Amino acid sequence: MSIPRIQQGELAYWLGVLAAPNEAGGSVPDHIVEALRVLRCVEDAEDGSLRVTDKGLLALRMADPAAIHH
Repeated sequence: MSIPRIQQGELAYWLGVLAAPNEAGGSVPDHIVEALRVLRCVEDAEDGSLRVTDKGLLALRMADPAAIHH
């Protein structure tokens, strides 16, 4: 089984999709979901959907071009 390559910025993009209101998590590729779980940016919610963790929200803020550290 080969591991799909993840492009630069791809995790941040999909994390943003999951964090956006009214977005369905079913369209996110499985290998991206697994990578975000390993990084603890998302976790499974009680209803079976994916929930963005505090760490995931911090990652989104850090990836924002307007972040103070840029």
